[in-house]
Amino acid sequence: MRISIIVLIALVSLDANAQSAGKILPPGKIIKLIPNKISGFYLSADPQSKLIKLGTLQYSMAEKDFAANRKRSIKILLFDYKEAPVMYNQATRKWTTFSTVESDSLIRRPTNMENCIGWESYDAARRNSQILVGIFNRYYLTVEGTNVDLEFLKKVVSDIKLDTFPK
Repeated sequence: MRISIIVLIALVSLDANAQSAGKILPPGKIIKLIPNKISGFYLSADPQSKLIKLGTLQYSMAEKDFAANRKRSIKILLFDYKEAPVMYNQATRKWTTFSTVESDSLIRRPTNMENCIGWESYDAARRNSQILVGIFNRYYLTVEGTNVDLEFLKKVVSDIKLDTFPK
């Protein structure tokens, strides 16, 4: 009798873990995956996070905006498409149509990180940089910099602990 109760408790626990593994992160949790500090920048607006429902699809998103002197800014957007894989696929599928460009005025190329796929770009004339990353076939991260070079933006992305995101 005692063994069957333990087995029943273990089965209920496994079922609860399996159910939570299939859920998107709620707004309060996804916002915590984005850092609150970037060296030389300050939070310029209240961070935002929300759950978005489109018909039968739902996903969560979070946004943090940072600013610094000399009109420098960084915007970080993070989406959890766990329950909307079609949205993730649409966001990352376009990368297969991009052409790699590397010149003095424009950089647009694939970027590789462990468990991630993405693109990075820098427009020298506008002094804008952008890194787009797909993580675990679930999360979509956009990091945009105004008057921020690509190397600094790469450092910002490397400071986000992508490998700790729930799978």
